[in-house]
Amino acid sequence: MSRWGMPAPWSRAPLMLLRRPVVALAVAVGALLVAMPAAAAPLFLSSAGNATLRQLVDASCTWQTGMHLAGAVPTRPTPEAPADPVGEDLVDRRVDLVRARTGGLDHLSEPVVTLLTTASVGPAAAPDQSLVTLAARDGFREHVDVVAGGQGRGLWLPDRFAGLQGLSVGDEVTLSSGDARVTMPVAAVFRDLRSVPELPFWCSLRETIHGAPLSDAPVFPMAFVSRGDLLAVAGDTGASMWIERAVDTGGLTTVGARPSADGLERLRAGTVGSPEPGLFDDSAPYGGVFTSSLADKVNRSELVLAALTGTVVPLAGAGTVAGLVIAAAAGAFWADRRRAELAVLSARGVGPVALGGKAALETAGAVVLGAVAGWAGARGLVAAAGPSPLVTPGATTASLVAAATALVAALAVIAGVAGFRAGRLHDTRPARRRRRGRVPWEILPLGAAVVCWFALDAEVQVRAADAVGTVARIPPRLIVAPILLAIGLAMLGARLVRWTLRRLRSRPRSMARPAVYLAARRVVAAPLVASVLVGATAVPVALAGYGATVTGSVDRTMHAEGQLIVGTDAVLSLKERTPVPPELAGRASVVTRYVDGRLGDTTVHVLGVDPETFAGAAFWDPALPGPSLNEVLGQLSGEPTGAAVAGMSSVDTGSVLTIRNERRELDLVDVAQLPGKQAGYPLVLVDRALLEELAPSAQPQLWARGDPGEIVAAASAAGLPVSAVARAEDVQASGVYAGVTYTFAFLAAVSLLTGVVIVVGLLLYLDARSRARRSASVLLRRMGIGAAAHWRALLLEVGGLLLAGFATGAALAAAVIALTAADYDLNPATSPGTLVALPWPVFAALAVATALTAVLASAAAQRAASAARPSEVLRDTR
Repeated sequence: MSRWGMPAPWSRAPLMLLRRPVVALAVAVGALLVAMPAAAAPLFLSSAGNATLRQLVDASCTWQTGMHLAGAVPTRPTPEAPADPVGEDLVDRRVDLVRARTGGLDHLSEPVVTLLTTASVGPAAAPDQSLVTLAARDGFREHVDVVAGGQGRGLWLPDRFAGLQGLSVGDEVTLSSGDARVTMPVAAVFRDLRSVPELPFWCSLRETIHGAPLSDAPVFPMAFVSRGDLLAVAGDTGASMWIERAVDTGGLTTVGARPSADGLERLRAGTVGSPEPGLFDDSAPYGGVFTSSLADKVNRSELVLAALTGTVVPLAGAGTVAGLVIAAAAGAFWADRRRAELAVLSARGVGPVALGGKAALETAGAVVLGAVAGWAGARGLVAAAGPSPLVTPGATTASLVAAATALVAALAVIAGVAGFRAGRLHDTRPARRRRRGRVPWEILPLGAAVVCWFALDAEVQVRAADAVGTVARIPPRLIVAPILLAIGLAMLGARLVRWTLRRLRSRPRSMARPAVYLAARRVVAAPLVASVLVGATAVPVALAGYGATVTGSVDRTMHAEGQLIVGTDAVLSLKERTPVPPELAGRASVVTRYVDGRLGDTTVHVLGVDPETFAGAAFWDPALPGPSLNEVLGQLSGEPTGAAVAGMSSVDTGSVLTIRNERRELDLVDVAQLPGKQAGYPLVLVDRALLEELAPSAQPQLWARGDPGEIVAAASAAGLPVSAVARAEDVQASGVYAGVTYTFAFLAAVSLLTGVVIVVGLLLYLDARSRARRSASVLLRRMGIGAAAHWRALLLEVGGLLLAGFATGAALAAAVIALTAADYDLNPATSPGTLVALPWPVFAALAVATALTAVLASAAAQRAASAARPSEVLRDTR
């Protein structure tokens, strides 16, 4: 008895595990694998919500996301309010009022004021081209590329306008607007904002600088002056005024952004259409327009978070169950290593419950360490590799609660399995155990997979109660059912491996190759352990392959849908036909489009292309059905009237193309898909020369592949008359598909975590047979068989099982993919349907990791076996 009155086996229990580091490691890793996925789920969900918010803010104009307040500034008192402030006094008053009403809101920049008017610059060499958009914007000097000058008061001119007018720094010019005239020097010349890539600072002025899409309104070069000079130039007409506060994304979270979003909405209500005193009430009849989309973006982020919860939580549950399996194996391993002591205690009447309590006392320290390490690992992984390193305090609290719950669950499982295992030491009913082993347990996950496939939600769109639109998600059944299917098939494969090994046990084997003989004998001698190791290897391989395939396929399909609708990365509508700029040579082509043609009795869009350059500019995926784009273009270049049509039920409706009063018989080829085909209208692809002959007024376009920002900048620098720009990246609404990638990022993490099961199981497998391996190593040395042959036997034994598991996992992934591939298209109403992307690099990496694991594990086991001495072997066999 101890001095605390407890029996010695129980009082010494917390210290006993220190003598068995392998058992302590197994228990700690089991607890880690239970705690990590449970703790990671709330952290990952918070991280994904924050990343979605950051993505939505970055994808939009940060000034309009935060606060954009537009109105007018009179420069003269009005008859209705002669005492009200005007000019700079009014500007300062409004800025002070905005600062006061938004001063307590976080994540917003300092107010930035922009004043705008239109003025003529003279004297001018080309008076008909002397108009500019005159702006005064706080901080503009730091966001333009100065070519010359930049000091002192005066006018800042864009370089192309200055060159056209023959102006340089120091020249005196007169700015006029209406009856106002102001003379000042040219203080600086900067690169025209239309010829350089757009900076976020200028995003709210995009339409002022480049013009609105599909608008015929004139676009003037933008020049800059000080605030006072602009109000002097504006004269009686006044000026437009913007007050903006951008969103600061540093440290921005869904929880932290909500108070700012609510505060901005209150400001909107108190600014426009409210009986309360507003920001522009003191300047009637000049109204104000308030714009802020931060609240919508926070709502959409929370919607993505809700959509992710239905898939991330089941994945975390699957990872936790996998960890509990390892914890159970660690409990059984503890019982096997304490067999002698447990047998004595059992013989003296100690029951399974008390023995389970002893296991809990002995392993509690390792379980606590493992759970703490699991929570720390989850926090570190989400911070390092998660969608965003930021998590909310509530998510941290939830993860701590989940880790504590996982700790209790792991300890209970270890104690329960250890007590059950200890109670079986004197079990006299082996036949009953054999009957339990014959039960086809794999029916349970396979049946559950079928039930989940039909019972769980298959909807790919999630809609909120308020008007924040929808977001796409991976349906829960596409996550839960494949996981259960992979586990059930892995269990079935393990049963087949066990059955096969038992049949091979009685077969004679040749001793000609000692390494092969020894490896085969060891594998068939323990069919249950070998089958479990094969199944444990197959599951993470299958899950990783499946997750990578779905992620790649969804991305490839969405990319193809957007590209096919637009036709390529960027399509620039031109006011007149121009050659391809040299900067875009090889990846751009000029095409013409006519949208009111007739093919037989069907209205069609007609696209005239250059067969020599169109393939390099248009989008095409090799997996699209039908002939390749190069084959289609060969049809066009081979015949003057060669053409291809996509989107018609058949070409029997006629092959005569009618444009206005012109008719032409075409040699048509019916294809499944063509780039640039828009929903609802068939597309006819013809040679550009033919379309220009039939429709000289057809819309010219420049198609180009690459970054749309660079393409637009190159077109602007080349002076192309661009009237509108269509981008493939804009086809899918921002934030709609944000949760899809995050779902499978978490699945990849769970697969990696499950892969740790292989390593732990392999260590337990090798340690459980270490005594026999030491004896064999000593006896083989006595027989003249060296360490190299024994290491080859180990490598064949371990590597063969892991290779079998890898092959089984790859086969399982292929089966699951084949059964679920039709559901990878999150927008089935849009062509081209699912395009499967097989992740060959992932499988290659898994194969390398499997081989490396086999080599390292077998080398470690061989090193331990080689250190054995004959005296130790004799002592082990006594």
